[in-house]
Amino acid sequence: MRSCWGSPSTGSFARDRNLHFPLLSDFEPKGEVARTYGVYRDGAGTSERALYVIDGDGVVRWSYVSPVGVNPGADGILRALEGLGAESGS
Repeated sequence: MRSCWGSPSTGSFARDRNLHFPLLSDFEPKGEVARTYGVYRDGAGTSERALYVIDGDGVVRWSYVSPVGVNPGADGILRALEGLGAESGS
């Protein structure tokens, strides 16, 4: 999960939600990761609502960019994670 929050905040979020996967802070330099993925909105100084599932080898296995102002939800992410589990035999 990527966030514009600083690393201490993402760590607190992960502990609070009992998450067991890494969270990426894209706080400083601002938007560096979003720019790498082509989803940084320079004029607004924000990122698109872009979702990615990246496997342990760093390969993007699923992605979706939601229209501005639309909450994409988590269903696509959950299906992608289930698919990764099926591929690995988990």
